[in-house]
Amino acid sequence: MLPFLFPFIADTVIAPPPDYTDLFVNEWGVVVFTSEGTTVTGAPDANGNVYYGRQVFGELLVDAPVIWIHGAFFEDATLTVKAAQGSLTSLFPDPDLRRDDTIGRPVVASWNISAPPPLPRRERPELVIPPDTPFGWAMGFWRDVPSLDLFSADGGEYLANFLYYEAGIPYWETPGSFYDAHTLAGYYAPDGLLITAGHEPQVERIQLIPLPDGSGIPPEMAGLLSDDDVCEVICDWAGGNLKSQEITALWQTWEPFFTTLTIDDEIALDRRGLDEQWILFPLPWDVVEEISTIRIEVHDSVERNITYNRLFLGLVRVY
Repeated sequence: MLPFLFPFIADTVIAPPPDYTDLFVNEWGVVVFTSEGTTVTGAPDANGNVYYGRQVFGELLVDAPVIWIHGAFFEDATLTVKAAQGSLTSLFPDPDLRRDDTIGRPVVASWNISAPPPLPRRERPELVIPPDTPFGWAMGFWRDVPSLDLFSADGGEYLANFLYYEAGIPYWETPGSFYDAHTLAGYYAPDGLLITAGHEPQVERIQLIPLPDGSGIPPEMAGLLSDDDVCEVICDWAGGNLKSQEITALWQTWEPFFTTLTIDDEIALDRRGLDEQWILFPLPWDVVEEISTIRIEVHDSVERNITYNRLFLGLVRVY
């Protein structure tokens, strides 16, 4: 089990004093590249599956990331998610407004939210997750993040302390040598993590672009990484801007994807094959914005600084 806090990182977002006005909108997701297509996902399903690939009419199935809000309390705001390509396919919780394309599929969704100060001695409201909600199994990890609890600005109903959405991208333009995992990952990032599936997944650092002297990974980066080490690397990729609990939730959500499961000495179909390898790497900001955009507008006269911290990681199988 991962610790709730990591000693190696100080959270950049702290509980604000009553007159604090700044807001931080934090988000992470994982982009899975395969020969069949690309998916952007906040979590695999309960069995570790990620449903990806081109559908009959060429649309890519995309399950997009998780959003938390930190900082000042507010009475009325609108958070809007827009699919930069394609359309939105599923949203949690249900949005207040949506704008559809010509075929009737939503491309923009907005939530009217409030984040009031918690009442003294009031227990945190229970999170109600509909049975058919994608990735409901992982939402307990996301709920552990100490972020603002969000309520409906109109009716006052409790929503959650995070927002989650899914979308579909009709076409994703990939770089050359798409089927070579190292080339694809190196196109986006200089280094990454090499993850070998197993009963206990093994994680190592990998140099995707040669060092100036032409060598590979430096000695201090060699060796297997612990869960804390993995989260420290991912935290560094995020520039130290995400909370430690958000990084924890990311790895808790994705580590099962790399865990093999045996039934009667056979590898179960819903898990990775033994010794199957994947490369995990950070994606640049401009690539993130090509997938989706998020914006929050607070409806009051207070001057606020709003910071968006978005971390999307790429994941590609080593064939």
